[in-house]
Amino acid sequence: MLQPFRPNPKQKAVVRPAIVPAPVEGYDASSALAAMSVKRAVQLKNWFPQPGYVEVRRGYRYHAWDIASDTTPVESLMIWQGPASSKMFAAGGGKIWDVTASAAATSAVTSLNGNRWQWVNMTTAAGAFLFIVNGTNAPRHYNGTSWATPSITGITASDVIHVNVHKKRLWFTLKDSTKAAYLATDAVAGAATEFNLGANFKKGGHLVGMATWTRDGGSGSDDYAVFLSSRGQAAVYQGTDPASASTWSLVGVFDVPTPIGRRCFHTYGADVLLVTLEGVFPLSQILSLDSSQAGRRAITENISNAINEAARSYGSLFGWELCTYAKGTRLILNVPTAETVSAKQYVMNTLTGAWCEFDAHNANAWVVFNDNLYFAGSADGCVYRADTGSADIDRPITAIGQTAYQPFGNAGTNKRFSMLQSLTTASGSLRPRLGMSTDFSETSVLSVQSSNSAASVTASWDGAVWDQSTWPSEGSQVNDWISTPAIGRFGSIKFYAQTGILSGGSAWGVSLWGSSLWGSQGASDQTLRINGFVVLAEPGGYL
Repeated sequence: MLQPFRPNPKQKAVVRPAIVPAPVEGYDASSALAAMSVKRAVQLKNWFPQPGYVEVRRGYRYHAWDIASDTTPVESLMIWQGPASSKMFAAGGGKIWDVTASAAATSAVTSLNGNRWQWVNMTTAAGAFLFIVNGTNAPRHYNGTSWATPSITGITASDVIHVNVHKKRLWFTLKDSTKAAYLATDAVAGAATEFNLGANFKKGGHLVGMATWTRDGGSGSDDYAVFLSSRGQAAVYQGTDPASASTWSLVGVFDVPTPIGRRCFHTYGADVLLVTLEGVFPLSQILSLDSSQAGRRAITENISNAINEAARSYGSLFGWELCTYAKGTRLILNVPTAETVSAKQYVMNTLTGAWCEFDAHNANAWVVFNDNLYFAGSADGCVYRADTGSADIDRPITAIGQTAYQPFGNAGTNKRFSMLQSLTTASGSLRPRLGMSTDFSETSVLSVQSSNSAASVTASWDGAVWDQSTWPSEGSQVNDWISTPAIGRFGSIKFYAQTGILSGGSAWGVSLWGSSLWGSQGASDQTLRINGFVVLAEPGGYL
């Protein structure tokens, strides 16, 4: 007869230390909680996943101000890129503003009816041009010296709402129609010829925009013109001259996920990314697949549930767009949560494909100017430089993360989680707060690590002497243990930190109206990186 199991009373439970890696694979909003990779995170807000650690994101500061008024949102940022110089412009309050310098903006174009411009750069024999359209005003262009309204005939110029450069031609999308139009090669004005795509779009809708998609990684014979409808169809053409049947032909019409907004296209390396209700897709993946297969190939696959929820809630709002920030190894997807008021961002490390979430950047538009990252949008008439300093102007940055749940041995037994250690690199007295969540119930009890570890090293590179000084470091190593009493079968580490806080409790940013306001806010750098964790887990019996 079977007898109940009786443990040996002389046998003591063994406390097993377990290594938990930092969630370098990023935020996971698609996997089952009980089967998630240990290198992923249940949540990762304002922690940026690097290849070997996660770190608190950097902050932002004012760059340009006095755009229309302090209650006027900036809805577009645009770059003129000349052969030897460049300029940045912002649109707000019915005007275009020069925001190249970190100073009060200066008005460049006035008496406009819209602020949501699409734009491209095009260089011809006549010079380098920034060409902008918004579907309300006539197109404008800037040549490095002055703005002008080009004369465009054959269409109603103010109907042009999207613009693209393809095979040395400017192509236009005409609002509320299935029509495109194009100029002569190397032209920024003159006669435009209509090109109607309505017969291609059997699902109806209007033409959203056009992109150039390449299969050879450059500009050449394999470049295709992709015209996208609002109902999720893409008409793909190849060739050079749309007026000649011998040099222009339809490749095919493909069903694709429904796009979001006019700024749904984004060039990414040799590919083009498309922002849709189902996620962000490379055109190279979806133009040969039907929409049921495409969902498995989104670059946002790891955060698919979060993206789908955001699209359902906010897909009709203006402000969706992508931005590639090479210096920061980031791809930024802007998600408006209240139009021209608030936004959040899903951010991917372009080195690893790991995602996280940023908040407090209430952006309508992002742009990279002279290799630095900028955004604008909240209703205060300002442009901000991002990825700088340790505070958001004068506000601290709050970062919250939570590792994947794991069983720490046998999933059928309870464990007592007694101690927890984060392997942290921090500047000054910065320390993360830690807590242990069990059995898929998030804890609100967080303990702070001691600040009694070694102080940061201050010797300079050239001043350190062998056997007398220590080589400098970005911060001190913090490996203190904290008590985190918790019991459960599965455990997950919650970690919380703030940067931009001085010892007295105030933020790094200076007084908003101080003499050194513009350009110095959040300039002091604090760093906090988590390289991993150690957990002491004592196994118990079966339930």
